[in-house]
Amino acid sequence: MNSYFLWPEHEAQHAKYLFGASICAADIEATLETFFPDAVPVLFSSARSGLSACLQLLKISRSEIVWCPPYSSHCVLESIARFATPSTTDICNAKVALIYHQWGFVHRHEVQSDMTLIEDAVDTFFLPGTNPFASNGRFVLWSLPKVIATTWGGVVFCRNYDDAKILRTIRAERSGLQKFQALLRLAGDYSVTAGKYWHGNESMNGGLPSYALRQIQASLATIPTIAKHRECMLEIVRSKKIDFQMHKGRLPSNIPIKLQFGMEKWWGSECLFSAGLRSISMAHDFSKNEWSRVAPLPVHQDISESVLNLLPLGQFEGA
Repeated sequence: MNSYFLWPEHEAQHAKYLFGASICAADIEATLETFFPDAVPVLFSSARSGLSACLQLLKISRSEIVWCPPYSSHCVLESIARFATPSTTDICNAKVALIYHQWGFVHRHEVQSDMTLIEDAVDTFFLPGTNPFASNGRFVLWSLPKVIATTWGGVVFCRNYDDAKILRTIRAERSGLQKFQALLRLAGDYSVTAGKYWHGNESMNGGLPSYALRQIQASLATIPTIAKHRECMLEIVRSKKIDFQMHKGRLPSNIPIKLQFGMEKWWGSECLFSAGLRSISMAHDFSKNEWSRVAPLPVHQDISESVLNLLPLGQFEGA
Protein backbone atom coordinates (compact mmCIF):
# COMPACT_ATOMS: atom_id res chain seq x y z
CA MET A 1 0.00 0.00 0.00
CA ASN A 2 1.26 3.46 -0.86
CA SER A 3 1.50 6.00 1.93
CA TYR A 4 1.16 9.75 1.75
CA PHE A 5 2.75 12.49 3.83
CA LEU A 6 1.68 16.04 4.67
CA TRP A 7 3.34 17.28 1.48
CA PRO A 8 3.97 15.80 -1.97
CA GLU A 9 6.98 13.66 -2.81
CA HIS A 10 9.59 15.58 -4.78
CA GLU A 11 10.56 14.59 -8.29
CA ALA A 12 13.17 11.81 -8.40
CA GLN A 13 14.41 12.16 -11.99
CA HIS A 14 17.06 14.89 -12.20
CA ALA A 15 19.27 13.87 -15.14
CA LYS A 16 17.18 15.85 -17.62
CA TYR A 17 18.04 19.07 -15.77
CA LEU A 18 21.83 18.62 -15.90
CA PHE A 19 22.10 20.30 -19.28
CA GLY A 20 20.13 23.10 -20.81
CA ALA A 21 19.94 26.81 -21.35
CA SER A 22 21.80 29.09 -18.98
CA ILE A 23 19.66 30.04 -16.00
CA CYS A 24 20.03 32.10 -12.82
CA ALA A 25 18.01 32.93 -9.72
CA ALA A 26 16.81 36.16 -11.34
CA ASP A 27 15.05 34.11 -14.03
CA ILE A 28 13.11 32.19 -11.39
CA GLU A 29 12.26 35.40 -9.54
CA ALA A 30 10.99 36.98 -12.76
CA THR A 31 8.66 34.02 -13.29
CA LEU A 32 7.44 34.25 -9.70
CA GLU A 33 6.67 37.94 -10.15
CA THR A 34 4.35 37.08 -13.05
CA PHE A 35 2.38 34.82 -10.69
CA PHE A 36 2.52 37.15 -7.68
CA PRO A 37 2.89 40.77 -8.83
CA ASP A 38 2.13 42.23 -5.37
CA ALA A 39 5.37 40.94 -3.82
CA VAL A 40 9.10 40.92 -4.54
CA PRO A 41 10.36 37.30 -4.51
CA VAL A 42 13.89 36.26 -3.54
CA LEU A 43 14.87 32.66 -4.21
CA PHE A 44 16.90 30.69 -1.66
CA SER A 45 17.96 27.06 -1.50
CA SER A 46 15.19 26.43 1.04
CA ALA A 47 12.68 28.25 3.21
CA ARG A 48 14.85 27.70 6.28
CA SER A 49 17.85 29.39 4.64
CA GLY A 50 15.53 32.24 3.69
CA LEU A 51 14.37 32.53 7.32
CA SER A 52 17.91 32.80 8.65
CA ALA A 53 18.72 35.37 5.95
CA CYS A 54 15.75 37.49 7.07
CA LEU A 55 17.09 37.47 10.62
CA GLN A 56 20.55 38.35 9.31
CA LEU A 57 19.03 41.29 7.43
CA LEU A 58 17.28 42.43 10.61
CA LYS A 59 20.62 42.31 12.48
CA ILE A 60 19.14 40.15 15.25
CA SER A 61 21.56 39.12 18.00
CA ARG A 62 21.75 36.10 20.31
CA SER A 63 20.44 38.14 23.25
CA GLU A 64 17.21 38.94 21.38
CA ILE A 65 14.11 36.74 21.27
CA VAL A 66 12.30 35.54 18.17
CA TRP A 67 8.85 34.15 18.97
CA CYS A 68 7.62 31.09 17.11
CA PRO A 69 4.52 28.93 17.61
CA PRO A 70 4.41 25.88 19.87
CA TYR A 71 5.18 22.64 18.02
CA SER A 72 7.54 24.48 15.65
CA SER A 73 9.75 22.06 13.74
CA HIS A 74 13.41 21.49 14.50
CA CYS A 75 14.48 23.22 11.27
CA VAL A 76 12.61 26.40 12.27
CA LEU A 77 14.13 26.45 15.76
CA GLU A 78 17.60 25.74 14.40
CA SER A 79 17.38 28.48 11.77
CA ILE A 80 16.31 31.04 14.36
CA ALA A 81 19.00 29.89 16.79
CA ARG A 82 21.72 30.70 14.27
CA PHE A 83 21.16 34.38 15.05
CA ALA A 84 18.78 34.76 18.01
CA THR A 85 17.03 32.88 20.80
CA PRO A 86 13.78 31.14 19.80
CA SER A 87 10.90 31.11 22.27
CA THR A 88 7.35 29.74 22.07
CA THR A 89 6.21 31.65 25.17
CA ASP A 90 7.93 35.01 25.64
CA ILE A 91 6.29 37.05 22.90
CA CYS A 92 6.13 40.18 25.06
CA ASN A 93 9.92 40.54 24.90
CA ALA A 94 10.34 39.32 21.33
CA LYS A 95 11.77 41.55 18.65
CA VAL A 96 10.49 39.33 15.83
CA ALA A 97 7.47 37.01 15.62
CA LEU A 98 7.14 34.11 13.20
CA ILE A 99 3.48 33.35 12.42
CA TYR A 100 2.83 29.94 10.83
CA HIS A 101 -0.15 29.75 8.49
CA GLN A 102 -0.37 26.03 9.11
CA TRP A 103 -1.29 23.87 6.08
CA GLY A 104 -2.56 26.96 4.29
CA PHE A 105 -4.94 28.25 6.98
CA VAL A 106 -4.21 31.85 7.97
CA HIS A 107 -3.25 32.21 11.64
CA ARG A 108 -2.96 35.45 13.58
CA HIS A 109 -1.37 36.80 16.75
CA GLU A 110 -1.79 40.08 18.59
CA VAL A 111 1.77 41.29 18.07
CA GLN A 112 3.07 44.67 19.18
CA SER A 113 3.25 47.39 16.57
CA ASP A 114 7.04 47.71 16.84
CA MET A 115 7.62 43.97 16.36
CA THR A 116 8.75 42.65 12.98
CA LEU A 117 6.42 39.95 11.66
CA ILE A 118 7.57 37.10 9.42
CA GLU A 119 4.76 35.04 7.92
CA ASP A 120 5.55 31.34 7.53
CA ALA A 121 3.37 30.18 4.64
CA VAL A 122 5.66 27.33 3.63
CA ASP A 123 2.88 24.88 2.79
CA THR A 124 0.23 27.30 1.53
CA PHE A 125 -0.69 26.93 -2.13
CA PHE A 126 -1.10 30.45 -3.49
CA LEU A 127 -3.34 30.77 -6.50
CA PRO A 128 -1.80 32.99 -9.20
CA GLY A 129 -2.51 36.66 -8.52
CA THR A 130 -2.76 36.18 -4.75
CA ASN A 131 -1.05 38.65 -2.44
CA PRO A 132 1.12 36.44 -0.15
CA PHE A 133 0.85 38.87 2.79
CA ALA A 134 -2.13 37.89 4.96
CA SER A 135 -1.06 39.31 8.35
CA ASN A 136 0.78 42.49 7.40
CA GLY A 137 4.19 40.86 7.75
CA ARG A 138 7.43 42.23 6.43
CA PHE A 139 8.38 38.87 4.87
CA VAL A 140 6.55 35.72 3.79
CA LEU A 141 8.30 32.33 3.57
CA TRP A 142 7.29 29.76 0.93
CA SER A 143 8.66 26.24 0.45
CA LEU A 144 8.69 25.01 -3.15
CA PRO A 145 9.13 21.30 -2.23
CA LYS A 146 6.07 21.46 0.03
CA VAL A 147 3.95 23.17 -2.63
CA ILE A 148 5.11 22.24 -6.14
CA ALA A 149 7.19 19.14 -5.24
CA THR A 150 10.62 20.34 -6.30
CA THR A 151 13.72 18.95 -4.60
CA TRP A 152 15.04 22.36 -3.64
CA GLY A 153 13.95 25.94 -3.26
CA GLY A 154 12.46 28.40 -0.83
CA VAL A 155 11.11 31.87 -1.53
CA VAL A 156 11.15 34.97 0.63
CA PHE A 157 8.45 37.37 -0.52
CA CYS A 158 9.36 40.96 0.34
CA ARG A 159 7.24 44.09 0.39
CA ASN A 160 9.92 46.26 -1.20
CA TYR A 161 12.97 46.07 -3.42
CA ASP A 162 15.32 47.40 -0.73
CA ASP A 163 14.82 44.31 1.44
CA ALA A 164 15.04 42.07 -1.60
CA LYS A 165 18.35 43.63 -2.63
CA ILE A 166 19.87 42.99 0.81
CA LEU A 167 18.62 39.39 0.84
CA ARG A 168 20.16 38.77 -2.57
CA THR A 169 23.47 40.10 -1.27
CA ILE A 170 23.27 37.72 1.70
CA ARG A 171 22.48 34.86 -0.69
CA ALA A 172 25.52 35.69 -2.80
CA GLU A 173 27.76 35.81 0.27
CA ARG A 174 26.64 32.27 1.14
CA SER A 175 27.33 30.85 -2.34
CA GLY A 176 30.24 28.67 -1.20
CA LEU A 177 27.91 25.99 0.17
CA GLN A 178 25.41 25.72 -2.64
CA LYS A 179 26.91 22.98 -4.85
CA PHE A 180 27.83 20.71 -1.95
CA GLN A 181 24.48 21.20 -0.25
CA ALA A 182 22.56 20.47 -3.46
CA LEU A 183 24.44 17.19 -3.88
CA LEU A 184 23.80 16.26 -0.26
CA ARG A 185 20.11 16.88 -0.81
CA LEU A 186 20.13 14.50 -3.77
CA ALA A 187 22.12 11.89 -1.84
CA GLY A 188 19.73 12.20 1.07
CA ASP A 189 17.15 10.20 -0.92
CA TYR A 190 19.45 7.20 -0.63
CA SER A 191 21.56 7.85 2.48
CA VAL A 192 20.35 8.77 5.96
CA THR A 193 23.83 10.10 6.75
CA ALA A 194 23.85 12.44 3.74
CA GLY A 195 20.43 13.71 4.75
CA LYS A 196 21.65 14.48 8.26
CA TYR A 197 24.61 16.47 6.90
CA TRP A 198 22.27 18.40 4.61
CA HIS A 199 19.98 19.28 7.52
CA GLY A 200 22.97 20.35 9.62
CA ASN A 201 24.18 22.97 7.13
CA GLU A 202 21.08 24.01 5.23
CA SER A 203 19.93 26.95 7.36
CA MET A 204 23.07 28.86 6.39
CA ASN A 205 22.93 27.98 2.71
CA GLY A 206 22.11 30.51 0.02
CA GLY A 207 21.65 29.80 -3.67
CA LEU A 208 21.30 26.80 -5.97
CA PRO A 209 23.25 25.35 -8.93
CA SER A 210 21.86 25.55 -12.45
CA TYR A 211 20.36 22.05 -12.59
CA ALA A 212 18.29 22.79 -9.47
CA LEU A 213 17.14 26.08 -10.99
CA ARG A 214 16.06 24.30 -14.19
CA GLN A 215 13.93 21.88 -12.17
CA ILE A 216 12.30 24.77 -10.32
CA GLN A 217 11.59 26.69 -13.52
CA ALA A 218 9.95 23.64 -15.11
CA SER A 219 7.92 22.96 -11.97
CA LEU A 220 6.62 26.53 -11.74
CA ALA A 221 4.89 25.97 -15.06
CA THR A 222 2.74 23.29 -13.40
CA ILE A 223 1.13 25.72 -10.92
CA PRO A 224 -2.15 26.08 -12.91
CA THR A 225 -2.44 22.27 -13.23
CA ILE A 226 -1.75 21.76 -9.52
CA ALA A 227 -4.36 24.40 -8.68
CA LYS A 228 -7.07 22.62 -10.70
CA HIS A 229 -6.21 19.27 -9.13
CA ARG A 230 -6.23 20.61 -5.59
CA GLU A 231 -9.53 22.41 -6.12
CA CYS A 232 -10.96 19.10 -7.34
CA MET A 233 -9.73 17.25 -4.22
CA LEU A 234 -11.15 19.97 -1.98
CA GLU A 235 -14.51 19.72 -3.73
CA ILE A 236 -14.59 15.96 -3.11
CA VAL A 237 -13.90 16.55 0.59
CA ARG A 238 -16.63 19.21 0.73
CA SER A 239 -19.08 16.87 -0.99
CA LYS A 240 -18.72 14.55 2.02
CA LYS A 241 -19.97 17.36 4.30
CA ILE A 242 -16.53 17.96 5.82
CA ASP A 243 -16.45 21.66 6.68
CA PHE A 244 -13.35 23.87 6.52
CA GLN A 245 -12.74 27.57 6.03
CA MET A 246 -10.33 28.91 3.42
CA HIS A 247 -8.97 32.37 2.75
CA LYS A 248 -9.35 33.75 -0.76
CA GLY A 249 -6.51 32.74 -3.06
CA ARG A 250 -5.07 30.13 -0.66
CA LEU A 251 -5.58 26.38 -0.97
CA PRO A 252 -4.66 24.18 2.01
CA SER A 253 -2.34 21.20 1.78
CA ASN A 254 -4.22 19.29 4.50
CA ILE A 255 -7.68 19.41 6.04
CA PRO A 256 -7.81 18.89 9.83
CA ILE A 257 -10.21 16.08 10.76
CA LYS A 258 -11.65 15.54 14.24
CA LEU A 259 -10.38 12.45 15.99
CA GLN A 260 -12.65 9.45 16.25
CA PHE A 261 -12.33 5.80 17.19
CA GLY A 262 -10.46 3.66 14.67
CA MET A 263 -8.41 6.39 12.98
CA GLU A 264 -5.19 4.50 13.74
CA LYS A 265 -6.15 2.30 10.78
CA TRP A 266 -5.35 5.17 8.38
CA TRP A 267 -3.12 7.64 10.26
CA GLY A 268 0.25 6.32 11.45
CA SER A 269 3.86 5.81 10.39
CA GLU A 270 3.00 2.60 8.47
CA CYS A 271 -0.52 3.58 7.41
CA LEU A 272 -2.09 5.32 4.43
CA PHE A 273 -1.21 8.74 5.90
CA SER A 274 2.26 8.44 7.39
CA ALA A 275 2.34 11.76 9.26
CA GLY A 276 0.02 10.39 11.94
CA LEU A 277 -1.84 12.79 14.21
CA ARG A 278 -0.74 16.43 14.51
CA SER A 279 -1.53 19.55 16.56
CA ILE A 280 -3.10 22.72 15.18
CA SER A 281 -4.40 25.96 16.68
CA MET A 282 -8.10 25.55 16.01
CA ALA A 283 -8.81 29.23 16.74
CA HIS A 284 -6.33 30.11 13.97
CA ASP A 285 -5.05 32.67 16.45
CA PHE A 286 -1.90 31.94 18.46
CA SER A 287 -2.97 34.50 21.07
CA LYS A 288 -5.78 32.17 22.20
CA ASN A 289 -3.62 29.06 22.65
CA GLU A 290 -6.39 26.65 21.65
CA TRP A 291 -4.55 23.59 20.38
CA SER A 292 -6.15 20.34 19.29
CA ARG A 293 -4.94 16.98 18.04
CA VAL A 294 -6.30 16.26 14.59
CA ALA A 295 -5.88 13.84 11.72
CA PRO A 296 -4.43 15.80 8.75
CA LEU A 297 -6.09 14.75 5.49
CA PRO A 298 -3.73 15.57 2.59
CA VAL A 299 -5.26 17.13 -0.53
CA HIS A 300 -2.06 17.86 -2.48
CA GLN A 301 -1.11 16.55 -5.92
CA ASP A 302 -0.09 13.07 -4.72
CA ILE A 303 -3.68 12.45 -3.60
CA SER A 304 -6.28 11.23 -6.05
CA GLU A 305 -9.98 10.52 -5.90
CA SER A 306 -9.17 6.80 -5.63
CA VAL A 307 -7.09 7.49 -2.50
CA LEU A 308 -9.90 9.51 -0.92
CA ASN A 309 -12.33 6.70 -1.78
CA LEU A 310 -10.33 4.37 0.48
CA LEU A 311 -11.66 6.35 3.44
CA PRO A 312 -15.14 6.49 4.96
CA LEU A 313 -15.17 10.26 4.45
CA GLY A 314 -18.85 10.43 5.15
CA GLN A 315 -18.13 9.43 8.75
CA PHE A 316 -15.52 12.14 9.28
CA GLU A 317 -16.00 15.67 10.58
CA GLY A 318 -13.86 18.72 9.97
CA ALA A 319 -12.08 20.00 13.07
